[in-house]
Amino acid sequence: MEGMDLTEEEISLLGRYAEGRSRIYMLLSTFYMERPREEFVKKLKKDEFIETLKKALSGDECEIKDGLMVLETFINSIKDIPEVEVAENLTVDFTRLFRGIKKEYGPPPPYESVWRGEGRVMGQWTEKVLKEYADSGIGIDLSDELPDYAGIELKFMALLCYKEAEAWRDNDSVTALKFLGLEKRFMDEHLKNWIPEYCHIMADEARTNFYKGVAIITKGFLRIENN
Repeated sequence: MEGMDLTEEEISLLGRYAEGRSRIYMLLSTFYMERPREEFVKKLKKDEFIETLKKALSGDECEIKDGLMVLETFINSIKDIPEVEVAENLTVDFTRLFRGIKKEYGPPPPYESVWRGEGRVMGQWTEKVLKEYADSGIGIDLSDELPDYAGIELKFMALLCYKEAEAWRDNDSVTALKFLGLEKRFMDEHLKNWIPEYCHIMADEARTNFYKGVAIITKGFLRIENN
């Protein structure tokens, strides 16, 4: 591998680590992107859901542990409640937290331009994020959301991590390090500057323990990623 002297075991470890990070980012993105429906609630009720999440997010980060406990409490509380009822309650919270219906109804919606001083969608941060996507060479579907929405930015990080993992598997350290650099830049210039703040408010304003747990876990995971 050009410019690096790593063993096969080390390369494999780096690839698995990047792939694991990709899965977490993609899962978090899904929570912000998809309205909860009955099928999702059915998956949520299965024991494998929380166990898989615990395995993926294992570690000593206190916020992640706290978030997992909140999520598990929620999942245990809905075991005997019809899926349609749970989905309806979650959808109301989803709308309050992510859609920005009105000021008194929930927090400002999770768009970077809104949270970084512009107070409106489609601002300069939207353009900057869009440029990051274009410069990376990664195609990302923007048909359903604006580029600087939290779920889209988390998905972009998932794709960067996946590309890094793919490069490690191909024994291509140059490409792997390129994507690792893009990940760090996107974290430094975008994610860390607004999503943790949003998640702090989201956790306070969530009316379901599901979204409270998601907010706490997101904040904790980004804290680890930013170290």
